[in-house]
Amino acid sequence: MADFHINKVPTFSLLQHESCESMEAKVLKASSKIPVGVLIPALYRDLSGDAMQHIIAVLSDTRYVQKVYISLDQANKEEYAKSQAIVAPLGNRVTLVWNDKPEVTEVIRRIEQQLPLGIRGKGRAVWTCLGYIIGKAEVSAIAFHDADILTYDRDFLTRLLFPLMYLRFQFSKGYYIRYDKKLYGRVTRLFYFPLVRTLKDMFGSTEFLDYMGDFRYPLSGEFATYISQARMMQFPSDWGIEVGLLGEIYRLVRESRICQIELTNRYDHKHQHVGSESEKGLYKMASDIARTFFTHLASNGVALNSELFRTIRLTYLKHAREMVGIYESLAEMYDKRIDFDFHEELKTVEVFARAIDSGVVDFNDQHFGSPLIPDWKRVESAIDGILSDLLHAVEVD
Repeated sequence: MADFHINKVPTFSLLQHESCESMEAKVLKASSKIPVGVLIPALYRDLSGDAMQHIIAVLSDTRYVQKVYISLDQANKEEYAKSQAIVAPLGNRVTLVWNDKPEVTEVIRRIEQQLPLGIRGKGRAVWTCLGYIIGKAEVSAIAFHDADILTYDRDFLTRLLFPLMYLRFQFSKGYYIRYDKKLYGRVTRLFYFPLVRTLKDMFGSTEFLDYMGDFRYPLSGEFATYISQARMMQFPSDWGIEVGLLGEIYRLVRESRICQIELTNRYDHKHQHVGSESEKGLYKMASDIARTFFTHLASNGVALNSELFRTIRLTYLKHAREMVGIYESLAEMYDKRIDFDFHEELKTVEVFARAIDSGVVDFNDQHFGSPLIPDWKRVESAIDGILSDLLHAVEVD
């Protein structure tokens, strides 16, 4: 999708038939001074899947990656033992952080006695592993990505790291298009972008909302930054992690040092069901994202009340329904190569509107708006020697 259109966030699109050989050589050279690590949060079902086996094979052959950290979450002892065999091809370059290891859970319990960490989820898994990485001090730059990427290759990781390693940006966010026989990325297409438009309608075009609305794929799980930066980041413990991280980077880094880069021509991973109030599908993700946005607005002086929330939901529905019509036209342009179910898309929009209501309830129930995990700088300050204890807990046999 080669283009040169830039609004607020510096944007580097993928040129057609582009080779990454020169890019990879520059990243490799820079890695001698800036050691590179990769952090991958994973449930056992993801780690044992075909996608992760392919990712491990690619990383085993990527010379500029010094360390791979896999945060294994919600796994029992048997699954941990099987996971060790799965990651064995990476040799001594891999560290498997088992979050349910008794020694690790004891360290987390001690932290929770001092600081609230929120519910367990993807954010907590990333945070725990990040604490180990900070304490170990083996790498200076860290790339984050998910464990279920079916279209992963070396160019994917090289492009993500290049702005950081060679161009010296401080934060690199990946983006891509997601489709096969149908359009994917439902939370981004049908919830995130209409919600940002809604908030702009209601509160004006603020610098923060312009920034949040400028990312091509804001909910992607791929980004890279420096460890020194990551040490000061706090973010939600649940599905709001991507939105929370973008908000944190906005707080910590000048916009001109934040960039987004297109990683691949087409991205594919596992696809989640929409879900409902009692499930953990896209409904839950949309609810967490809404609550995270409400927290950012309130923390910047916006007074939110019940009438305002009702207006947000109705305005969101207007924008989301308009977007469904646009995506229908997009599918028509490709002569039915992309299947499009107009009724199903509108049903999804209505589910997401209910998710806004759930996000409001969650926002009101949280004393601080959103269950943000404290940054590791604060944790170190609150509990002397905690990183050393975490290192021991992860590494003890």
